[in-house]
Amino acid sequence: MRKSALKEKIIMMTLLISGVLLFICSLEGIGYGFKLLFSEWANLILSMVESGVAPFTGLAIGVLATTLMESSSAVVATTMMSMASMVESGLPMSSAIRFGVPMVLGANVGTTVGNTITLFAIRKSTTREEFNATIPGVMVDDIYKFLTVGLFFTLEVTTGILSMIVTNLGFVFFEMLKLEKIFAIFKRSVIDIIITDPIIKPLGKAFTGIFGAQISGILFFALWFAMVVLSIDFLITNGLKRLIQTDWAEKVSSAFGSPFNSFATGFSLTWLVGSSSIGTSLAIPMIATRMVNLEEAYPYICGCGLATTVDLSQLYGYVAGGVVGVMLGSTHVIVNLLGLMLWLVSPLRAVPLRLAKGIGGYMASKPYSTMLLLGYALLIFIALPLIVIIFYR
Repeated sequence: MRKSALKEKIIMMTLLISGVLLFICSLEGIGYGFKLLFSEWANLILSMVESGVAPFTGLAIGVLATTLMESSSAVVATTMMSMASMVESGLPMSSAIRFGVPMVLGANVGTTVGNTITLFAIRKSTTREEFNATIPGVMVDDIYKFLTVGLFFTLEVTTGILSMIVTNLGFVFFEMLKLEKIFAIFKRSVIDIIITDPIIKPLGKAFTGIFGAQISGILFFALWFAMVVLSIDFLITNGLKRLIQTDWAEKVSSAFGSPFNSFATGFSLTWLVGSSSIGTSLAIPMIATRMVNLEEAYPYICGCGLATTVDLSQLYGYVAGGVVGVMLGSTHVIVNLLGLMLWLVSPLRAVPLRLAKGIGGYMASKPYSTMLLLGYALLIFIALPLIVIIFYR
């Protein structure tokens, strides 16, 4: 018994340490790749900013990337690092922020598709009645994020208020509080010694020597973005899930006694596993089996959304991305915090619930509810973003 417990601890620690090192290495690799791509991508971003299509393209990229990768943490961290690298190479900071802020908003939307995937995954183990009754539970996270992102995206496009707020926050953090020096010490001493100098730079030079700068930049980005997803979803997440795996259903279901407990459970669980997709998806089987109802699960889902803005991968992204990372990371925090105030704390909290029940109930009432839900997910999370990316270039 003791040997088994020791083996489990060794596996858990190996997964966590390997995941953290790979994650840090991956973000540094993404930054290096974007520096190689700067001359081509900077002009593209500048042209989109000048033509006014950057917010729409950025939002669509955020939605599609997060949908395909099922990791908003990976997409947001990558956005912070890639935009920071391009600013270092000469892209005006205002252009990077105007493009990066909508990408962060899009990542918030794309992460909700995990609930739909989870419901289809348990379809065979549920009755038709249970499946249909769970559709509003899937929809409530979508509606919550659509309302939040829709509001702040509209404000950003029409007034640029988010970009202005986070730019001013960056000035406070780095000019007044002098955080840039602290971040620089960490990156130039620790990260350069263990990651950048021995791994990233030699590998980057080898790629450039074989493929040239532009192709190497694309390959570097693709390789290290895949490693970001691998480190978060397969190493760090699996390691942390072992901490909460035992009797998680009983422990979590007992924590839904009050809205505060429900919110705290969603927040702490998501912070531990580092993924709001996993956090919210855990609630779907409980709604399907009627362990909790929609009203009880709603604060939990809101807690999951806020926790993903300050999980470990996001915190490192702030450090690795410097001033740009802090600005874009602040967007993630501000939008989710204000969304929480609007749709959970204020009297408007009933709006997402009513919309989810109305839309989800309509889908559930149809004999082809399964195909209707599938078509909705494909349209919102894949087809529409692709159309925007293709036509708004």
